[in-house]
Amino acid sequence: MSRDVRHQWLVVIFGLGCLLFSFPLLALFNHAALIFGVPLSVLYVFAAWLVVIGLTFLSHERRN
Repeated sequence: MSRDVRHQWLVVIFGLGCLLFSFPLLALFNHAALIFGVPLSVLYVFAAWLVVIGLTFLSHERRN
C-alpha cells in the first residue's frame, strides 16, 4: 500500500475513533445491564477500542 493511501486510511480510522467515542454513541450504551457481570458501557468502550486498534494494525500490515 502506498504511503498516501495508508495516510488516508489512518485519517478515516481517526474519524471513526472520534465517532465511536463521542457522547451520543456512549450514551446509547450507558445502561445498568450486565453481560457476564461486566457493565454494557465498559464492554462497548473496550470493543470500540479493539476495533480502532485492529484497524490501525491492519492498515500498517497491508503490503502490495
